[in-house]
Amino acid sequence: MSLVRQPSLSSQMSDPGQRIKFLVDYGSQVEVDKSLALKLYFRSGREMLRMANMYCDDGQLESAFILYTKFITLFVEKLPKHQDYKQSPPEELADFKRKVKKVFPLAEEIKLKLKKRYIEDEKIYLEEQAKLLEQRKAEEERRRKAIEEQERQDAEMAKRLQEEEEAGVRSEQEERYWKLRRQEEEKIKENERKKHGLGVSGVQEQQPSISEASAPGYAEETPDESHLPAVLNNGEGEFIADLPSPPSYSQYLTDISANPPQIPDRELKKKLTISNSNLLIDKPSVDRSKKPAVDHHMSLGEFGGSTFRKVILPSLLMSDFLKAAESNTAMESETMGILCGTMSRGCFKITHLFIPQQKGGHDSCDIENEEELIYYQEKHNLITLGWIHTHPTQTAFLSSVDLHSHFPWQKMMPEAIAIVCSPKFQESGIFKLTDHGLDVIGSCKLTGFHPHSKDPPLFEICNHVEISDSDTVVVEDRRK
Repeated sequence: MSLVRQPSLSSQMSDPGQRIKFLVDYGSQVEVDKSLALKLYFRSGREMLRMANMYCDDGQLESAFILYTKFITLFVEKLPKHQDYKQSPPEELADFKRKVKKVFPLAEEIKLKLKKRYIEDEKIYLEEQAKLLEQRKAEEERRRKAIEEQERQDAEMAKRLQEEEEAGVRSEQEERYWKLRRQEEEKIKENERKKHGLGVSGVQEQQPSISEASAPGYAEETPDESHLPAVLNNGEGEFIADLPSPPSYSQYLTDISANPPQIPDRELKKKLTISNSNLLIDKPSVDRSKKPAVDHHMSLGEFGGSTFRKVILPSLLMSDFLKAAESNTAMESETMGILCGTMSRGCFKITHLFIPQQKGGHDSCDIENEEELIYYQEKHNLITLGWIHTHPTQTAFLSSVDLHSHFPWQKMMPEAIAIVCSPKFQESGIFKLTDHGLDVIGSCKLTGFHPHSKDPPLFEICNHVEISDSDTVVVEDRRK
């Protein structure tokens, strides 16, 4: 047996013991519907073993282990409680007891192989986690250095902006100061002229201005200004004090200190960087307590989900079946057949059409000598994937009798299909019961034709069937 790395139901766990326990618990969830005939469970038990063997040949050991566990649980714990168990043929019960004894060591062997694989998986997982941790540390160090560098650049930018702002204020205040000095000088000169009067020529020798004298490069001797009065008249009858010293620009920087230049929000940058980092290396959290909605490993379990394994149906099957049913159709009598096939890589493939001995009328058909089907399937290692029948005078749909006939097939195998062919209206339908239909039909005790509410619908067209033009089908007609 090869060891295929199939998608695992327990892959969200890392501990090998926990993974094995999960599979055991999952396989032990088998319920028996006591309203179903015991022979249906016997038939299903045989198919469970055949399918488990297919999984083994396919290397899908988890699926095989679950099916073996289901088989053991069904025939050791559940079926002995069925009301018809003690009335079953002794040779059939003895046969299944022998099968159970063979399955026990098989399941144990697979469990050991799985545990070995899980130990390897755990080792790989721990190594990956160590690498992720190192990557996280390296990423955090890179992020820390990037943040520090950004903070340094931000600080330099803020300092430069503040210096530029201070330099601009200083320049503006100095310009205002010298403008004021020049204005005051002009007033002083004007008052001097008024006080001393003008010469004969009406012009007085001009002294250098304060601004000129204090300007850089002025080399002449500074005139003596001791004669200037301490208080000057502003020309309007008011007096002004001596000129003030140049104003300090520090008082104009108060607003800059209170409202510094805007720089990027560092905390926002940190949050953004950390968030992006987590998206790259963090594993999504999962709720390990939730179980799959559909039993993907055979039967007797949970139904009602939207995910089914694919069923590949040869396109020639319907025409081959209608050809075999022509004589019955001419007499307006129904014909039925059993769809058999194999499983590979998680898909079902219909390979054989078994037409059993039967007794049919214009609105029903019953199988006879069902043992022939069991022997045929065992000989060719086939599993049942559904059934097919004709409606000689009606359209393609599932009648109330058809719904009850299909219920055991779908109850045992979620993917089981029911094909209805209507030669009169030249149409065919591939159907299955809805979740609501399983509940209604499973609880209905009526027989024969009887009404059921159609809202919500009890059956629907299958969406897990793929029609194949390249595959053929073997037709085995056992009618006399």
